[in-house]
Amino acid sequence: MIVGLTLATAAMHWRLIASASHAIPLERRDPLLNAWILAWDADRFRHGLRGLWEMPILYPFHDTLAFTEHLLGVAVFAAPIEWATGNPILSYNAIFFASFVFAGAAMFVFARALTGRVDAAVVAAAIFAFYPYHVAQAGHLQTMMTGWMPLALLGLHRYFDTRSRPALAGAAIAYWLEAMSNGYYLFFFGFAIVAVCVWGVWRTSRALRMRVLGDLMVAAIALGALYAPIAIKYFDVRQRYELVRPADDIVRFGADVGSYLTMPPAVAEHMHVELPHFPKPSGSEERHDGMLFPGFAMVVLAAIGIVSSRRDMAALYLSIASIGFVLSLGPEPTVWGHTFATAGPYAWLLAAAPILDSLRVPARLAILVYLGLSVLASFGAAALLTGRSVRARSIVCGLLVAFALFEGYGAVPMVEIGRRGRTRDNGLYAWLARQPAGAVLELPIARLDNDYRGFIYQYNTLVHGHPLVNGWTGYSTDLQQWLGDAASPLRSSALAGDGLDLLRGLGVGYVIVHPDDFDPPENARPVLQGILDARSKWTDLRQFGSVYAFTLASSAPIEPVPPLDAIDPAAIHVSASHANEDIANLFDGNPRTRWTTGEPQEGREWLELAFDRERDVRRVRFVLHPSDFRDYPRGLEIDAVDGAVRTPLFRGSVMTAFGRGLAIDPMRPPVDIVLPPHHARALRIAQTLSSSGWWWSIDELSLYTDRARSGPP
Repeated sequence: MIVGLTLATAAMHWRLIASASHAIPLERRDPLLNAWILAWDADRFRHGLRGLWEMPILYPFHDTLAFTEHLLGVAVFAAPIEWATGNPILSYNAIFFASFVFAGAAMFVFARALTGRVDAAVVAAAIFAFYPYHVAQAGHLQTMMTGWMPLALLGLHRYFDTRSRPALAGAAIAYWLEAMSNGYYLFFFGFAIVAVCVWGVWRTSRALRMRVLGDLMVAAIALGALYAPIAIKYFDVRQRYELVRPADDIVRFGADVGSYLTMPPAVAEHMHVELPHFPKPSGSEERHDGMLFPGFAMVVLAAIGIVSSRRDMAALYLSIASIGFVLSLGPEPTVWGHTFATAGPYAWLLAAAPILDSLRVPARLAILVYLGLSVLASFGAAALLTGRSVRARSIVCGLLVAFALFEGYGAVPMVEIGRRGRTRDNGLYAWLARQPAGAVLELPIARLDNDYRGFIYQYNTLVHGHPLVNGWTGYSTDLQQWLGDAASPLRSSALAGDGLDLLRGLGVGYVIVHPDDFDPPENARPVLQGILDARSKWTDLRQFGSVYAFTLASSAPIEPVPPLDAIDPAAIHVSASHANEDIANLFDGNPRTRWTTGEPQEGREWLELAFDRERDVRRVRFVLHPSDFRDYPRGLEIDAVDGAVRTPLFRGSVMTAFGRGLAIDPMRPPVDIVLPPHHARALRIAQTLSSSGWWWSIDELSLYTDRARSGPP
């Protein structure tokens, strides 16, 4: 069977065989991300998993592997290939190829155990390995890792048939490996596990039921203990960095009923079939998650299986498929583009288990549809093949397998990466690898990166090893988005020096500009010119083809200050040029509330802070929530006020301090302005420059005084 599946996979993916060492399936986005993660995991295995979570992207955020799939359950098999070849692309392609063989082989073993027939199991294996959704999901290796599912279900069935605890242990291990391969399937496949457990307990005699429940409880606790370190890390990062999917995203990535009639274009083209389909009103992403057609072979054979197999077994797997279908429609189910419920079963599930709001794509619950229908299809194949002669069985079996392969063939394209899995860079990244430690920013970034070149930039950290501000994963960061959007100082020739000060304070040592990667190309001109004009901010410039590599100057050392005490807000009376009614938000300890001018900066905004007595304020600290990064002051002046006399204490940009604050806490960066010694009864803080469309906002404000130099209480 393994040989047959290997040959079938080779025929279905002959392009991959021809270019496995230097090209990747489908595109340079998610496949390149997953190849990079597998290579990272393989390297961490060499170091006993030390530093596993600190992937070198999205600097200065920490534990960035938890922003996406860790793929450890896949990497354990990919790592030996990576170690032997040093080629992340070859390693990725080998696992991609093996995923089809493994899925088919696992379903073969399971279907043979359920039906008692090799021929029916062969048909089920072909269907489960090559159903059309695999073509749509060719860019998501983790969704291809389905082979552990049939093995886990096989272990459960054997346990309920024999009470064999080793069989139950095998089921638990298979489920754990599935969860370690795909975070979505940790939750989604759990519905199938629960359904089979309920079915098995219901069929168990009362005398044995308590023992069975005890065994299942022990298995569940063991599974929880095995996965706990992973779960704790993801939960911690979720809380620390507020990694929650927007409700609109979860709705948008739910399936439509019509999605199950939508074929991947490559499949529809070679089959010359076009089924009716209407898109979701929210515009779900049809590129892959909205193409859920399970295949004619799967559906027809499953229908035969429902009416011809054991009633309880058919009901079980029809229930699993039905659960997957209903929940895959997401929080607001739609039928051919028409919403028929504003809060469907998936919405109820989200309310009961809020942790699921980390999963953006309910449509991937379709895996339960494919799993349930594949099992039912094995029953249907058994019914068709029973009672026939050997020759007739061979012909029917061969035709069914051939049709399953035909409708699952999509000619997945291969996209060139480079020799031995290295991108062509004219020596840029080899040079960068030899440079002293320092983070790297590559431009374009975020909203400037319309062609998603960031996937290539982060893949090249495998060569140079420096942490990267860029990063495309399951999540982005507000910092990255800000650096690429219209409010970024890097997009203004006049403010580019401020942008470089921000980066220097943040600990960025190198800025790489790829003019040819900007889309449209003219967006590169002001960015590059602004950096070139800010000559005092960088110490070295190299060119590698059309690419510019700047080495930034180190930022000035932080001025030492004596021990400081925070001034009690009750001792401060604040007046402002704008929004006096919101002044209390400056001191309420909640970074999600703010004082803001509510109108674009014009250079005439101010705050005046009068103290209960004379003070020597040595530090002013602003805190900005990421949602307000765009509202930083373009210019700042701080004066000591004594009646009509103002003594200048600070003039200039806050950007170096802003960068240092981001390095401390990118979610609530403390922007510290150090002031010289003075005595004053009041401070005036003024915003002195203009911006096109951006307000001046402060989420939290704190002042710190040198107690030894302040006046008597």
